[in-house]
Amino acid sequence: MAEIDDIRRGRSGGQPRGFYVVCLALACERWAAYVLASSVVLMLCERYGHSQAESLRLAGLVNAASYLGTLPGGLLADKKLGHRRALSLSAALLTLGYALLILTSPWALWLSLAFLVLGGALFKPSTQAMITLVFPEGDPRFEAAQIRSYLAINAGVALGSISSGLAVRHGGWRVAFGIATGIMLVACVLLVASQHSLPRGDIPRNGKASPEAHGLSSRQRAMAIGTLMLAMLLYVLCYGQVEGSLVLWARDRTERRLGGFEVPAVWFVALPALLVLVLGGGQLAVLERLKRRVGTYRLVAAGLGAVSLAFVALSPAALAADDKRVSMLWLVACLILIVVGELLIAPLGLALVLRLAPSRFVGLIAGGWYVGVAVGYWLAGEVGAMWARSSPMAGVVFLAALPLSGAFLIWLTTARRSA
Repeated sequence: MAEIDDIRRGRSGGQPRGFYVVCLALACERWAAYVLASSVVLMLCERYGHSQAESLRLAGLVNAASYLGTLPGGLLADKKLGHRRALSLSAALLTLGYALLILTSPWALWLSLAFLVLGGALFKPSTQAMITLVFPEGDPRFEAAQIRSYLAINAGVALGSISSGLAVRHGGWRVAFGIATGIMLVACVLLVASQHSLPRGDIPRNGKASPEAHGLSSRQRAMAIGTLMLAMLLYVLCYGQVEGSLVLWARDRTERRLGGFEVPAVWFVALPALLVLVLGGGQLAVLERLKRRVGTYRLVAAGLGAVSLAFVALSPAALAADDKRVSMLWLVACLILIVVGELLIAPLGLALVLRLAPSRFVGLIAGGWYVGVAVGYWLAGEVGAMWARSSPMAGVVFLAALPLSGAFLIWLTTARRSA
C-alpha cells in the first residue's frame, strides 16, 4: 500500500503520473493500430487479392478476436503476470506483429495477425486496469480521466490514419508498417522506463457500493449494466463501418478532389478521431452540468440517436445513381454525427459500468464490456459484407434502425426506473 500511495501522490497537472504514462502508451498503440486499421481492407484487396466481402469479413473477425481475447487476457494479467508486466509484454507482441507485416508473404500476414490479437488481448484490459488503479476508489475525476484517455486514443487514431494514407501513397505498405513498428518500439521504451509510476497489481477495495449504484437492487444494477453494454455493442457495429464499408464508399462513390488534390480514402478514417479531439474539450467543460440535467443513461441514449442520424445523412448519397460520385459533405456529415454519438456512449458508458460493478466483479464486468465490443466488431464485418452485396440504401436503412431501437430501449428502461 505504501507504493500505491506514493504513485497516487505523484501527480502532474492534478493527475497521477501513471495516468499520463498510460495515456501516452494508448496513443502510441492506437497510432500503430490505425496505420493498419485505416487501410486493412484496401491492403487485403490490393496486396493479397481478397474480394471486398472477404476483406470486410476478415477485418471484422480480427477486430473481434482482439477484443474477445481480453477476457482470458485480463484474467492472465490478474492472476499470473500483473498488469504492469502485462503492459510491457503486450507492447512487445504488438511490435513483433507490425514488424511481420513488412514482409509480403501470406504466412507473415497470418502470423502477424496472431501476434496482434494476442498483444491486443493483454494490452486493452491492462491499460483499463491501470487507469482504474492509479485513482482512489470513488475519485470524482474518474469520468473526466476516461474522457482524457479517450482523447489520447483518438490523437493516436488520427495520426495513424493520416500517416497511413501518406505512407501507402508515397512509400507503399512496407513503409507504412515500418512506421507502425517504430511507434510501438517507442511505447515499449516508455513503459519500461516508467515502471515506477505504475502500480504492480490490484489495490484492496473497501467493498462499498458506488454512489451510482445507491438505491438500485442487484437486478436493476444488472439491467443497467446490460443496457449500457448493448449500447456499446450497437455503437461499435455502426462505427466498424468507418474502417470498412465507408472507406470503400469514400473510394468508389465520393468525389474527393479539392482543387488539384485528391483526398485519400483512408483519411476519412482519421476524421472521426480529429473531431473527437476538437469536441472532447468542450464535452469536458460541460460534462458535470449535462450529467446533472440529463443523466448519464439518457446521454448514452442520445448518443445512439446521433449514430442513427449519421446513416440517415447518407440517404441522399445512397439514392444517387451507381456511376455518379456525390459530394464528400454527405460522408463528412455522417462522420460528425457518429463522433457525437461516440463521445456520449464510449467513455461515459464505460465509466458508469465500472462504477455500477460490484467491487469483487470489476474485472469480470470490464471483460464483459470488451466482449460486447468484440461482438460488435464481428457483426460490423458481417453487416459490411452483406452491404457490399446489397443496394446502398438497404445498408443505410438497416444501420439507421439498429441504434435507434437501442436508444428507445434505454429511454424505456430509464423511464420505468424513474416511475
